[in-house]
Amino acid sequence: MLYKKKIFLLFSFLSTFLFLVVSTAIAETGTYQIAPQQQKVISINLNSGDSASGTIVVNGEGAIDFWISDPQNMNVTTQSYIGHSEFSFTAETSGTFLFYMFNRSMESSVTVTLNYNVVHNIFGMPQEIFLLLLIVGVVLLLLVIWAILSKA
Repeated sequence: MLYKKKIFLLFSFLSTFLFLVVSTAIAETGTYQIAPQQQKVISINLNSGDSASGTIVVNGEGAIDFWISDPQNMNVTTQSYIGHSEFSFTAETSGTFLFYMFNRSMESSVTVTLNYNVVHNIFGMPQEIFLLLLIVGVVLLLLVIWAILSKA
């Protein structure tokens, strides 16, 4: 009976651990209405080594200027007069990165869709790889514990 409780606790721990760890990824999509000669600013927090990539699309007619600045207010990427574009970068410093969308039009508002993904790096490897190795390690550890307990 004690043996079954231990196995149950180990697998409960693993399930809880997987739920908490896997839910940390960042993927965002937002649609914004930007008035003439106005800008919309979106902020995201990144750690050094994290990478971000995504697309920006102006729905319908119109074009925008789009740029990303790092925590020191240096431009990471700048794109002028775009209707559709892709971007990607790796954060060299930790902090808040700002995504700027400026409507160049003098007459009409534009609707802009911004979609981005962030890959966190842990110990120099993408989060997904690190988590996979960690999960495999935990499962192997549980199997070893189970084998030891089954002999007792």
